Amino acid sequence: MKHPLSVSHAAALVVAGLGLLSLPACGDDSNPLLTATATITAGPTTNNPSGNPSGDPSGDPSGDPSGDPTGDPTEGGTDTDDPTGGPQDGPHALGTILLGESHPSAGGATTPTVYASFIPDADAGGFKGCTENVAGCELALVPDCGAGCDFDEYCGFDDGCKAACQPICDAQCAPDEVCYFPAPGTPGCKKIESFDAGALTFLNTPIPITLFPPYAFMSDDSASPFAPGGTASVQASGASNAGFEAFEKEFTGTEFIQTSPKLDTLGFAEVFGSGALPVRWTPGDGEVTITATVTSSNFATGTITCKADDPSGSFDIPRAALEAAVGGDPAANITVSIQRQRVDVYKDLTTKGELTGVTVQPVGFLHIVTSSTEYHSFQGCNPGEAVCDDECVDVQYDSANCGDCGNACAADDSCLEGTCNGNNACNACAADNEAGVCKPQNDACAANAACKALETCIEGCDTQECFYMCAENVDAAVIDLYNEQIFCTCNTACVGECAGLCG
Repeated sequence: MKHPLSVSHAAALVVAGLGLLSLPACGDDSNPLLTATATITAGPTTNNPSGNPSGDPSGDPSGDPSGDPTGDPTEGGTDTDDPTGGPQDGPHALGTILLGESHPSAGGATTPTVYASFIPDADAGGFKGCTENVAGCELALVPDCGAGCDFDEYCGFDDGCKAACQPICDAQCAPDEVCYFPAPGTPGCKKIESFDAGALTFLNTPIPITLFPPYAFMSDDSASPFAPGGTASVQASGASNAGFEAFEKEFTGTEFIQTSPKLDTLGFAEVFGSGALPVRWTPGDGEVTITATVTSSNFATGTITCKADDPSGSFDIPRAALEAAVGGDPAANITVSIQRQRVDVYKDLTTKGELTGVTVQPVGFLHIVTSSTEYHSFQGCNPGEAVCDDECVDVQYDSANCGDCGNACAADDSCLEGTCNGNNACNACAADNEAGVCKPQNDACAANAACKALETCIEGCDTQECFYMCAENVDAAVIDLYNEQIFCTCNTACVGECAGLCG
């Protein structure tokens, strides 16, 4: 690279400290450091037609670290397709009852989950997740509203899954009221109204279950709420106000999901390597969904879901989908869960009552879901490390993998905070930026005959005495013009590559 000069009080030029005698001449044709970039994403976000950004306040009662273990087959209450494979049979209210169990792959106690929800109109009563298909799996999208939203708005998805600022429902309501939008953009208050099926009593289940609206489930039992392959039933006393009429329906429990080999026995290279992540299980005849939640070294989080064929007993999670979950960042943690579901569907129920501003469909459908989930969390590389050749490598200081796998520094250079540093890297970066970031400074010197002559003289030097001779009797303004090129290289364009070499 070019060498900076300074002027003493006696107007004699001296060479500023740059390790000048150790630096080779410019023109090293080695490639500059390629620093990896990534798009940070977060976990799954659904649009919220209610007008409030808070989402579900109940949380996940199962304690399953893989997230929601239920995998509601109604997709949040929007019954666009019957789980049995048939088409939707006209407008209807929808009830969903789920009994689930989740267990760690390494063994131990199961965690029970019981959930119930009743909505008056399946066409308008549910949230819709916005996803993107990546290598055959679904990646949950996160809304990005660019410059942000006003204080009375939040960023969400519209019905077309386009990110947009949505109004927050901020009407001041009484304790027995809830905020809603009677007209677009106009918040209002209405009385809190319930839509349910009354008390739910489960018969012939392994643990006793009785739920009252709003159906919060709490249990100290470490047992499944259903028997695999066993028949049980649920009795509903019927809504006291608006909701489903009384009913009693049978359901059959799904078979427990069991991975083979167990998830926790997978090797590091299988989970964090370059190939697909293999998941194997004892085959069955249910509906299998595999979920992977990926956390990057930058603490970004994303979730993918993949549908699998239960009788096949195998599925390979595409590496492209795992990488897309965190925008290509190295994965620091991957939690994998595999879930089997059985859905019993009834379409012969009736409803009663009215709700303010909401259509109550007279026909009610009921989905009774039993779900079994197995999960395991895998610890990857530490922050600053990446998986290179199926091993964790500190890409901040590894000269063979500097900043990224396979990016080797030139001989005698070292890796410093993910950037190749030394004479080779510094000279290569400086040469690249003569026509790049530092082009204005280089053009200014080239356009000045005295500066260009000084530069040509210095490029032929290999001793400090030679530098003195080139700079003798050169005007200070010319020296400043020449030095602006070096200051741009050292302080702007090649800070990491030339660290410690610029005085």
